[in-house]
Amino acid sequence: SGSVCFLPTFFQASFRNIFTYMASTSALLLSAVALVGAVLVAFWFAPSPSSPSVKVKTFRAIVIGATGATGREIVVKLAKMDSCTEIRALVRREVDVASSFPGIGEAASKLSLIVTDFDNLWSQREHFFDCDVAFSCVGTSRANPAVKADMEKDGDDAGFEKWLKKVDLGYSKAFAETAAKAGVKHLTRISARGADSKNMGSGFNLYHRYQGLADEAVLGLAEKFSHGVTCLRPGLLNRGEMARQHEAELYKKYTGLEVGLLAEASIKEWGNVLNAGMTYAKRVIELKDIVQLVGADPEKYGV
Repeated sequence: SGSVCFLPTFFQASFRNIFTYMASTSALLLSAVALVGAVLVAFWFAPSPSSPSVKVKTFRAIVIGATGATGREIVVKLAKMDSCTEIRALVRREVDVASSFPGIGEAASKLSLIVTDFDNLWSQREHFFDCDVAFSCVGTSRANPAVKADMEKDGDDAGFEKWLKKVDLGYSKAFAETAAKAGVKHLTRISARGADSKNMGSGFNLYHRYQGLADEAVLGLAEKFSHGVTCLRPGLLNRGEMARQHEAELYKKYTGLEVGLLAEASIKEWGNVLNAGMTYAKRVIELKDIVQLVGADPEKYGV
């Protein structure tokens, strides 16, 4: 049998009206609260009129080989980026900023030059802390007076190999190890086309061998970086006013990749990692991919 209500019909109707009113009022209050909440959230997270529509992450960078042809291009381009708040450049000696980094202008305020003993990079580890990305552009050349002296004293191959082992391999590896231990998120290394640790030839083949050995050493540390490691392998470089004598002759026959484009590719690769949250362990970018990354003409560079 059904339940029986002992309240008079009048009271039953009154209670029903009260409950209906309370329910509708609660619904209205909940709707109002939701609306106010949505407005507050939209206001709180809305960009200011001067802000970009897409959130840009900021970062700090550290660079070795900063005064070389590619390194200085990277430094200047980073300095002119709103998202880059500081660049720390490891240098062997004090240099004039304006002449060493042409075009940096007022953006030089972001640049800190750190005179460093490259044979003891770990002693400078405090400068790596709180940096997000490291750019490794260090390398030697047979045109270097010290290299020339050793080539004359010990023979071309022995003298050149001594410096390739010390600089291209040794400094590159030590820089990467220090960056990894200091918690730097990502490292980009400027390598070379044809890098091959198994190349046992003489002459300039030594250069390709040590580039390969350096790549292997750096890529072997990739998992110690939260955002991995990238090695870029361009071919002949057009260093502009910093061109070496033998390169000037090559430019008559071949088109070298402008160091400005290589710097742009290095920074774009980091931007992809930073903004897309890419966490791949290791990546090697050959000349063809470098050209594609900066939107240059592949035919111009023979790829």
